[in-house]
Amino acid sequence: MGERKKVPHNVTVAVLTEAGYRCAVPTCRTILAIDLHHMVEVAEGGGNEPGNLIALCPTCHALFHRGEIHRDSIYTWKSVLISLSQAFDLVALDQLLFLNRSETANLRVSGDGVLQFSRLIAAGLATFQLVLANGPLLLYAVTLTPRGVKLVSAWSRGDRKAVGEAIGQTEPG
Repeated sequence: MGERKKVPHNVTVAVLTEAGYRCAVPTCRTILAIDLHHMVEVAEGGGNEPGNLIALCPTCHALFHRGEIHRDSIYTWKSVLISLSQAFDLVALDQLLFLNRSETANLRVSGDGVLQFSRLIAAGLATFQLVLANGPLLLYAVTLTPRGVKLVSAWSRGDRKAVGEAIGQTEPG
């Protein structure tokens, strides 16, 4: 069994940045207090590398250790964080979660608003269409594509295989 060593500051910053200084559980998103959780426990030989650490709030961290959050879910959420942080900024990740909310079903935005969702649109996770043309006033509906819905749903459920399929991985990791 390895001796628990302090996580280096640069690793802590990298893991917290990856998660946007928020809990990595997609339905939580707590920002006030964040723990670093070892995906492979130190007692099991896990180390302090960024790939073995995930940001969790104290409540979600405790839920994991009580067995209420499954290990596969932790791996899924980490996989999505890695995939999205490499392709998107944190604003795009928040937009993905925002568009998945039922209250946004009737979201209408200007052309400038469409540009705010451009990364998700370019990635095939969101789409837009013109819904109102009244002289110079143009309004667009921005919605998740079926692929975007599948990604958020799989991520929220902690379904590694479905996340991998949604982000185009052949073997989710």
